[in-house]
Amino acid sequence: MADICKILKEYTGAIKNYCVQNGLSFDKLRANTYCYGKIDGVDDLIFLHHDPTKGGPPWILDETPMPALLEIYLENGNLRFVQTDITHKYLGIADEDGAKERAAAKRTPIRKPALA
Repeated sequence: MADICKILKEYTGAIKNYCVQNGLSFDKLRANTYCYGKIDGVDDLIFLHHDPTKGGPPWILDETPMPALLEIYLENGNLRFVQTDITHKYLGIADEDGAKERAAAKRTPIRKPALA
């Protein structure tokens, strides 16, 4: 299992910088639920969106899947960030001239599809 403290403690500055450079609120990011692990030797930290209108507690439930807000992968000592189609909707900050819609980032597949 990945060490959550390693990603958040050692790379907090890099995560904050990424948020600033991409118009995202670090405070909103940290207020969300997250999951972490290790896949194919790569540590990951994925922040999830909980929709309070769907009820239930703000953690993972089988009957209420939560979409990813921002995916962070630690690969060879470097962070790789993957935005989703809802990243700016829930984590975005308003520009000086007002909030603007941003195009959804394209997601890159991180896992190879299973063969039947």
